[in-house]
Amino acid sequence: MKTDPSDLALFITQSVVDQPALVRVSKSGQNLLIRVAPGEEGRVIGRNGRVIQALRTVVRLVSDPRERLNVDLDAPRKDTNR
Repeated sequence: MKTDPSDLALFITQSVVDQPALVRVSKSGQNLLIRVAPGEEGRVIGRNGRVIQALRTVVRLVSDPRERLNVDLDAPRKDTNR
């Protein structure tokens, strides 16, 4: 049985955040983009980036070895001009 990397990333991310219904995962070529509710980016990143690194490792393990997936978190930009 083959696990889809997008589904796995969605499952793991939903397990980490407080608002799992707002998690979105999209794939474009070799990029897997994860979107979460505003304010929950820190939960996905984790202390010193450990959670996102573990997520990247697990997703790459289940993906096709010929396809090097890049897993990124889409965080909204904060306006620094205020």
